Amino acid sequence: MTQTNTVLRPPAPGPRPQTLLWVLLGALPLLIAVGYASGVLLAKRANAIDAAALVRPSAAALAPSSSASSTRTPSPAPAPTWLTSTKQPSLRQVSGKPVLGPVYVARDTTYTAAFPGWPFAFRLPEEWNCVNGDTLPAAPTAYRKVCVDEKSVASKQAVVLSLVRCERDCTTARMREWALSWLAQAGTPVRDTARTWHVETPQDARGLWVLDLAHVFSRSGEDYLVVLYAQSPATDRAVPLKIVNDIVTQAG
Repeated sequence: MTQTNTVLRPPAPGPRPQTLLWVLLGALPLLIAVGYASGVLLAKRANAIDAAALVRPSAAALAPSSSASSTRTPSPAPAPTWLTSTKQPSLRQVSGKPVLGPVYVARDTTYTAAFPGWPFAFRLPEEWNCVNGDTLPAAPTAYRKVCVDEKSVASKQAVVLSLVRCERDCTTARMREWALSWLAQAGTPVRDTARTWHVETPQDARGLWVLDLAHVFSRSGEDYLVVLYAQSPATDRAVPLKIVNDIVTQAG
């Protein structure tokens, strides 16, 4: 495994003081809860209110859409409850295998993001922090984390994780179908491995590079799906890619 200058620092359960200050000033960018749900027609990227209750001015234009929905951002659903353990996961001692783009190298300073009960930990740059994302009504069993660069207000960089657990019929074919259903509205998925698929958008309507990725994995006899959404200015996407690659590597 490629070693980096990694320290263990439990992620804050909510915005740190600096983040909260940005919220109060109305300047915190892009704490976006992003998600898709099987069998539900949503817009290409569904945006909801973030954990700090900040609504972006353009939220209405990017809200989920279906034959039964309006253009306003939906109210969040109750948080899922299937994660019951309070144990923090540990990093796996494995070599990084990039899905797309770079991975962490020795000179990168990171800390371990270890959310209680989650089946994997991963590394984040020390400037980044994660907060709980809202639960979308269309994906009520997905735990969500919204991670951003706190030190750069205008970076427009974000990585959003959605974690779901398969409860029944967890065959290889079923997990593949489930994963691909989360990417259906993003574009045509590229198969990276038998368990990983992604859709890369070089430039979206906001001028940002966007990556949607779905990865299925097993841990302690349970089958999971983690769906990742990353965004960044196209010329500065190395850090979000390193985070995404580390999540996939650590999930296994």
